Amino acid sequence: MRLALSASVFCGAMLLAGMSAAGAATLREAWEACTARQIRPADRIANCSAIIESDAVKPSIRAQALSARGFAHLAERNLDRALADFDAAIKENPNLATAHYYRGAILSQSDPDRALDALDKAISLNSKDPDFFRERSAIYVKRKDYARAIDDLTTAIGLKKNPKTEYFLRGAAYEDSGDREKAIADYQASLLLDPDYDMLRRHLVRLGGEIPQAIRLPPGPCSANDIAYEERVAGCTAVIDSGTLTGWPLRVAYCNRGYALTELRAYDRVIADSNALIEIDPQAGCGYLNRGRAWYYKHDLDQAIADYTEAVAFDPRLHEAYASRGTAYFDRRDFQQAIANYDAAISIDPYVPMYFSDRGNTRYQMGDIDRAIADYDKAIEINPDYAQAYARRGWAFLKADDLARAEADFNKSLEIDPTFTYAVAGRAQLYQRQNKPVPEERSTGLSFDNLRRMVDQPNAEAAAKKDRP
Repeated sequence: MRLALSASVFCGAMLLAGMSAAGAATLREAWEACTARQIRPADRIANCSAIIESDAVKPSIRAQALSARGFAHLAERNLDRALADFDAAIKENPNLATAHYYRGAILSQSDPDRALDALDKAISLNSKDPDFFRERSAIYVKRKDYARAIDDLTTAIGLKKNPKTEYFLRGAAYEDSGDREKAIADYQASLLLDPDYDMLRRHLVRLGGEIPQAIRLPPGPCSANDIAYEERVAGCTAVIDSGTLTGWPLRVAYCNRGYALTELRAYDRVIADSNALIEIDPQAGCGYLNRGRAWYYKHDLDQAIADYTEAVAFDPRLHEAYASRGTAYFDRRDFQQAIANYDAAISIDPYVPMYFSDRGNTRYQMGDIDRAIADYDKAIEINPDYAQAYARRGWAFLKADDLARAEADFNKSLEIDPTFTYAVAGRAQLYQRQNKPVPEERSTGLSFDNLRRMVDQPNAEAAAKKDRP
């Protein structure tokens, strides 16, 4: 949702008579902050309240201030206060379409009938806003009234400059209604507008549709799976140098090459390659991601975090950038920021075991052993052969003095990977605690933190990617 207010300029004509020039100037400043596009919700609430509580403003201005304050409450997930403000805005100005829209959006979860009435009213007042139709279509989908949902989404598509979301939602409505061919066509249209939507790509293929040629790399080593990194670099270099690629395929060729170069530890080449891509496409999220990883492995956390932040700014679904930024914050010992970034990565793609394992490791360092174990459990559920998660869970059980389960996890980790350092050191410490003899070659004496830094993270990351459906 977005803040949508009248474009009216606050001026003397919107004030009632009798206010001083100084008072009018103060209200004007409050109005500008109340209706600003980018402002903290608490600041919006305070400034809108100044407008609402003034006896000098006309009802139409008070209504817009109420709507803006309701939007701020909505941003803070305070739905009751938001709804009260939208109701009050409508009382002040029954023709304020955005207030009806937000009211309908809130009620859609609890009272679909009233929500539908509110959205019908919003559309009757403003039939040019695609968001109004998209919101109403969601209620029709819940009612399995797919014909009306599709009609609303078709209208929204016609009104929007970049209807990638509306094509996707209409495709889902067609799919739910049993019209597979139209669903495929809409998913293809959505992908053409948003070619980085990897989950939609996978779903389209599962549905039997083809990825549009315009957003596909040509077959070959640059796009092949399970190929040596040197071969991928050579293949991507060949298609980049051919001059035949433009747009999304060219971006992906650069990104695939950059990722392979990272795996080969050619970090300076990764930075140069990413710079070249960003010059071609300044919004290429994966270019910032690859460059951020290179800075990370060159031990420049500030540069890495800055690039990861750019990556998610241009591609908010780039879960790898959130996870990588989480790891950089972990290395800074900023555990709260690390958790927030792992949370974001998991919310986008909950099928990468490494994200749960790394979040669990962060919680372990914070002393939150129970939640750390829960994260390791989830990583193992996704990939039952994930040696790192067993080893980390073993350390957590060791911390909790659950020695039997710690030993079982260390043994399982070493069964999967007999050379895994975490598990070797963990079991050595376990044996020492149990007064068992420790084989000399397995007594590393390394701390948990130092052991973590010995893990070959790029290869672990590549292995985790293979685990995704």
